[in-house]
Amino acid sequence: MTHRIRPFAAVAISLAAVLANTTLAALPAQADDELDNIRSTPPRAAAPAAAPATDQFIVGIRGGHGVVSEAAVSNVAGKAAGKLGIAAQNVKGTAAGAQVVKTSRALRGAEADAFLAELRSSPGVAYAEPDIIMYPSAFVPDDPGFPIQWNLWEEAAGIRAPQAWEISRGEGVVVAVVDTGMTNHSELNSRVLPGYDMISDAETARDGNGRDTNPKDEGDWVTTDVCGIGGEEARSSWHGTHVAGTIAAVANNNEGIAGVAPEAKLLPVRAIGACGGYASDVADAIIWAAGSQVSGAPANPHPARVINISLGGDSPTCSVTTQNAINVARNAGAAVVVAAGNSDSPATGISPANCQNVITVAAAGRDGARAPYSNYGPAVDVTAPGGDITNEDFEGVVSTSNDGLTVPGNEAYEFLQGTSMAAPHVAGIAALMMSEEGSTYTPQMVEERLKATARPLPVACVEGCGAGLVDAATALTSAAYEPPSVSPFHDVSTGQQFYREMAWLAERKISTGWVEDGRRMYRPLQSISRDAMAAFLYRLAGSPEYTPPAESPFADVATGQQFYKEMAWLSENGISTGWVEDGRRMYRPLQSISRDAMAAFLYRMAGKPDYAAPAQSPFADVATGQQFYKEMAWLSENSISTGWAEDGRRLYRPLQPINRDAMAAFLFRLNILME
Repeated sequence: MTHRIRPFAAVAISLAAVLANTTLAALPAQADDELDNIRSTPPRAAAPAAAPATDQFIVGIRGGHGVVSEAAVSNVAGKAAGKLGIAAQNVKGTAAGAQVVKTSRALRGAEADAFLAELRSSPGVAYAEPDIIMYPSAFVPDDPGFPIQWNLWEEAAGIRAPQAWEISRGEGVVVAVVDTGMTNHSELNSRVLPGYDMISDAETARDGNGRDTNPKDEGDWVTTDVCGIGGEEARSSWHGTHVAGTIAAVANNNEGIAGVAPEAKLLPVRAIGACGGYASDVADAIIWAAGSQVSGAPANPHPARVINISLGGDSPTCSVTTQNAINVARNAGAAVVVAAGNSDSPATGISPANCQNVITVAAAGRDGARAPYSNYGPAVDVTAPGGDITNEDFEGVVSTSNDGLTVPGNEAYEFLQGTSMAAPHVAGIAALMMSEEGSTYTPQMVEERLKATARPLPVACVEGCGAGLVDAATALTSAAYEPPSVSPFHDVSTGQQFYREMAWLAERKISTGWVEDGRRMYRPLQSISRDAMAAFLYRLAGSPEYTPPAESPFADVATGQQFYKEMAWLSENGISTGWVEDGRRMYRPLQSISRDAMAAFLYRMAGKPDYAAPAQSPFADVATGQQFYKEMAWLSENSISTGWAEDGRRLYRPLQPINRDAMAAFLFRLNILME
């Protein structure tokens, strides 16, 4: 059945209130309250950025070190936190005699100010300040709107773009925007390639004809009932322009904002007009964008490697027409990124979010929680910033727009919220990776890398938000290793899950595998034994100089057996303490290592970093009071393990043995964290 597809609904608000020296565009009065929101002309200077959220605070006590000062801080912090309905605890002291307090959740803005004011009001407190998070120096553009682009840099839900930009900015990658078309905008014009208008119905297109070579957005405003009985009046959305700006707005030009992949190229393909657009037009737009032939249309000389589709229609299944188009694009080497939808329901009821061979994206608000409108469930692959203006206007996503209520007017900037805003973040990160990795980097590799490097939402998404929040910095750092085109192991194919990580183990000589009949084998689906785990960790540490003791630290490990040196090294460095049985310490070298114990090994390998586990477990099958809960939660928070999503719950399977392929992935991610 042919059905209409539309841009997902979004809400606009003014950018002017947060940017200084900005002139507002004068707009005619409207009867509809939603149309009274004012869109600004391009920003010229930015107000100071709000302090980033943090869950740690440094408190100095008059009189310095001592148990008394620790108790005083604990008492003051507990009372201050209680007034905000949260908890706080001391986690460590500093060399200067202050105490570091961790709150049960990150605080920003007025909450952080209130907490600090309460601390400072205590007679015994010398000072109190946020324990801000610092990063390696990274490229920070001079665009005046960048400080309010929380979606690019903020810790809770931002994609950590500045660190990724040190590696790639998307140069050479074409990203198609299948949407409402695009308007003239100084932040986009230098990035735009010749696109196409794929709308076949002249009335929908509003340009006097059907398909043509001009993908200009003519405006998708509607009057009451024009799209059907009960349809409401709405202004033009300039949806495609907003999506395009998130992907590739020019950065570091002292103007406006920065896109996720600011050196990528944009290919506008218009498929949506007044009252939406037909799935048949969207399907042809996908095929044309990927460089395949569409009857009656000229060949696309700039095939896209990424296609963003922030559109959707109600449909319990993906239509054959849409799925075939997506398959054509995927087979042509294009990663297809789609929005999950904004109906606060399972994404399985929205097409193309429910199609195969797509990367379906849910939306998070500024706090990192699933946005209240965002669709969810097993169809979702990852989550990205989409904004949530329920409480604060400026917690939406700012991007390029236009000030016209109907037909195009002047270029502008606008805050919107929606999964339509989340999807282009993922499309931009895909462009960064493809630019760095080159023409052999496949859509499957993009999807796997996005999932493998996603980090957990700071607020648990029990409904199902895929692998977690996308992380551009980790994705690009991970993608910096290019595995060989020929597998180092006979039983590991280059296309299978965790191939990159297993090849990395081989290259670093962390695993040499087994030689059988002249062939090197890895045995990826075999569980890893505790003696082999010791060898893996010792080699990951760089095979340090170490002479094992003449007497084994473990009663069940002989000094002459395989990997004795490595097991003794684990013991000496406190990475494994083994078990005490009948007064003897045992290691159980040939026993498979379970996933909970492995979490403890990796946490200790990382140096036992200061970490307070959350009060709510990130995994449905891991209780906060069980052995190694802290270590398993630490794995989750650092994206070393994302677990499995089942029935809307995230599972860790703590007592299950870990296979050798999964161990390769864990060590690969741990290495990124430790470098």
